[in-house]
Amino acid sequence: MGKHEPVSNLSNALFSRVQARVLGIFFRHPDQTFQLTEIFAKADSGRGAVQRELEKLTDVGIVSIIPFGNRKLYQVNRESPIFNELHQLVLKTTGIAEPLQEALAPYRQHITAAFVYGSIAKGSDTARSDIDLMIIGEKLGYSEIYSLLQKAETVLARPVNPNLMTMSEWTKKLKGKNSFVVKILSQPKLFIFGSEDELSTSR
Repeated sequence: MGKHEPVSNLSNALFSRVQARVLGIFFRHPDQTFQLTEIFAKADSGRGAVQRELEKLTDVGIVSIIPFGNRKLYQVNRESPIFNELHQLVLKTTGIAEPLQEALAPYRQHITAAFVYGSIAKGSDTARSDIDLMIIGEKLGYSEIYSLLQKAETVLARPVNPNLMTMSEWTKKLKGKNSFVVKILSQPKLFIFGSEDELSTSR
């Protein structure tokens, strides 16, 4: 089991259930604004508890309030001095990693490593960015994986694009200096299962 794997335990240790859900809403889509009713619906928690978390986040400048007519819109504040660190922490726990980990759990025994790469892993994503997901393992089929990922896509409100390889295929492409694999290996990754150790042992 890779060192990046216990996502749920890490999330529970760092955030309360309501905090995790509220932070996940904002940091999954940092360029999007939300109405209060949207936040209540997405958080699926008591309104009082959600309101208190919002007040805390706005008080410390992590979330901004944007007046819009007679309403208020909420958006994560990219100018916060801890935006980058908190963004990565939330994505690695409740934001993106946890929903994907839960979705892929039925096939965990067949997966050597799974990680998000591309714009989201690099922190350069926009509201329209898909989630690029590499899954390395055995006995995996696209139809089954697409089916498993449907719930995660609903939670994340983004399409998930899986790319499946066996470990032998990954190793062969890596040794052959396949441009796609070499590029992925050199860029930031958000691990769902496994770690860099599993990828490096294939070299």
